[in-house]
Amino acid sequence: MVEQIPQRGVIWSGSAQASVRPWAGRPSRAFLIITGSHSPDTELPGPEILGQWLATLSRWGYGSVRTSAMSPQSALSLEEVGFSPAQQLQLLRVKHLTRPQFDIPRDIAPQRIRRARARIRSSVMTEILEIDRLAFGDEWHLDRETLHEALKATRHVRLLVSRRHGELEGFVLVGTTGTTGFIQRLAVHPDARRSGVASRLIASAVEWSFRRGCTNTVVNTETNNLAALSLYRSIGFTEMKQGLTVLEKTLS
Repeated sequence: MVEQIPQRGVIWSGSAQASVRPWAGRPSRAFLIITGSHSPDTELPGPEILGQWLATLSRWGYGSVRTSAMSPQSALSLEEVGFSPAQQLQLLRVKHLTRPQFDIPRDIAPQRIRRARARIRSSVMTEILEIDRLAFGDEWHLDRETLHEALKATRHVRLLVSRRHGELEGFVLVGTTGTTGFIQRLAVHPDARRSGVASRLIASAVEWSFRRGCTNTVVNTETNNLAALSLYRSIGFTEMKQGLTVLEKTLS
C-alpha cells in the first residue's frame, strides 16, 4: 500500500496502479480504479497480489467492490480471483479523415462550458450531476469526484451542454489524447430523449475532436442499450472488435 486516508488510497503501484475510493452514492462499495486496465497491453499482478488487494478492501470496511472498465485480458485476471461481470460495454469508433458534415442550427447548437477543467460553477455542476443521475439511475451515476476525474483524464477536454428555455437538457464530455477523441460521458434528460438533443451533442463532440487534430473518435455504451447503439450508428460510428467489462465482487 502506497498511501491511505479513510477508505481510500493507492493500494498498488507497479506496472498498473490501483487506487480505491467509495463508489458514487454507495459508501459500502469500493470503486477499484486500475490505471490503463482498458488497454490490452496492461498486465495485472498475479492472484496472490490481487488477494492482498481484496484483503485491504475488507480491512477498510467495504462489503463489495466494483471496478473501472477493463479490457478482456484484465477482466480475465480478476475473474480468476472471484470477480464477475457487472456491465458489458461495446466500443464504437467513427473515423473522420475529412471534416465531419453536420448541420446544426446555431440557435440550438450545444454550448461550451468555459474553463471546465479548472472549475465549474456550483449551480451548473449541480444541474449536470442531476441530469446524469436521471439518465443513468442511482446505480451508475457520476458524483463530483468522478466528474472531476473524467475532466482530467485526457490531454484536452471539452464539456458541452444543451439548453432549452434556460433549462439543461443534456451534456457531453469529450476529450482528446494524440489523434484519438473520446466521448467520455453523454447524458440527456429523460423528457428530452428522441428530440435530437443527443444527436446534436454527439455531432458537436465529433466536430470538436476533428478540430483538435483527431482522426477518429471512440465511445462506449452498454451492449444491451439498443437505442444508444442505433443512435451512434446513425452518426457513423461502427463497432470495434474489443469491448470492455466492469466487474464486481462481494467481499467476505
